Amino acid sequence: MWWRRLRWFLTLIALCAIATCPAAKRSCTAKNRAQEADDLLDYLADQVAKTVKATGRVPPAAAALTPAATCCDQGGTCPADPKTFDTPAWRALDFSIDGAYRYQYEYVPDASGLSATLRAVGDLNCDTKTSLYEVEIHVQGDRITRTWHRTDPYE
Repeated sequence: MWWRRLRWFLTLIALCAIATCPAAKRSCTAKNRAQEADDLLDYLADQVAKTVKATGRVPPAAAALTPAATCCDQGGTCPADPKTFDTPAWRALDFSIDGAYRYQYEYVPDASGLSATLRAVGDLNCDTKTSLYEVEIHVQGDRITRTWHRTDPYE
């Protein structure tokens, strides 16, 4: 008698696991893809910090949202193209992407030269709901602070 109950209980657990497997895979995939924005913004923030240490100011040239078209408009990922990030602002940050990527990137310095904002905007599943990653960089004397903001990070 106990074996039948246990068998039905194990069957129920197996069915629940099978039903949640696709959702778990989608969640894991989204988290892995979203890591791109964290990694590249962290790299860009390091580049800004290098300039601040050398000059006392953030790089002055702004970089508009790059590429201009969203990655969803290009089939879900943006192809690597050396010309995409070949602008004075991106060159000043020593930034380019050598492989396919999923986010648009932007650099907005403050006119004072003491702060800047780095952004990554993307739509990982191309459902028109975007995620936004921002790093605000503030220069206070010899100190550089970074403040991260993430809005809908796995969208």
